[in-house]
Amino acid sequence: MPYELVVDQERQLLWVRYSGVVTIAERRAVAETALANGASHGMRRFLLDFRRASTSSTDEASAEALAEYMAGAVRGRHLRAAWLVTYDHQLDAAVETKAHEVGVEIRRFREFDAAVAWLQRPEPAARPQASEDARESEPHGTPLAMHIALGSSHPARRAHGTFAVKVVPQSPDNPPAQAAALARLSLDKRYEGPLDAVGRGEMLADGGADRKDGAYVALERVTGTLHGRAGSFALVHRALMRDGTPEEWSVVVVPGSGTGELERLEGSLRISVEQGKHFYDFEYTLPG
Repeated sequence: MPYELVVDQERQLLWVRYSGVVTIAERRAVAETALANGASHGMRRFLLDFRRASTSSTDEASAEALAEYMAGAVRGRHLRAAWLVTYDHQLDAAVETKAHEVGVEIRRFREFDAAVAWLQRPEPAARPQASEDARESEPHGTPLAMHIALGSSHPARRAHGTFAVKVVPQSPDNPPAQAAALARLSLDKRYEGPLDAVGRGEMLADGGADRKDGAYVALERVTGTLHGRAGSFALVHRALMRDGTPEEWSVVVVPGSGTGELERLEGSLRISVEQGKHFYDFEYTLPG
């Protein structure tokens, strides 16, 4: 069985723990069981734990079909779901979009405690209904309030693709750097997809001898095209590593770093790795 269903009465949530390879058909069956159990126990908070699972590859049509089913099953039920993941692509963009469209609160997490804390937050007070024009301007299920809160009048866009990276150790070239004994590495990347570009930069890292714990920071300059617009921008990276699992992983566009047709670019980029292949999920805003 690719999952375990736990009814957590103390936390008033239903916890689904996936493991191994989980197919689209199995995910639909699990959803039916979880929703039925949630209804019978009066629970509207779901913790979907994919940290030990690897979803099998599937075609876009199957993913869309699952998203449509999920949207119909939860419509009007005022649910909240925390998606606990190791890699960002474990939360399908289609499912995330449909969830937002039907009013489900959904968010991805990498830390169990943070996910549970969010699930147990009181429900927000009802807000005034948005106008039709405002709802139509919300891109891909991203809440319009998010853009207002960020001070951006430009709709967010998303770019998803793959990249290859070459990391080469570099020698410290001055006494302070030598004394710090930090690992210094060069980055040489090739992005493919809507972001068609090369990225070059440097990383500093530190951690235990077993490489399961540690931290890294990095800066890279990305040059190429983003959805056909040419220019460059810089990314700043930061992450902690505990027992081989990334935590607090942040990759953000450096403010004011955009050039050419990417001037005034803002956004953040999520990175995931599966079976040695690197994926990026870039959410950004760009005037014009």
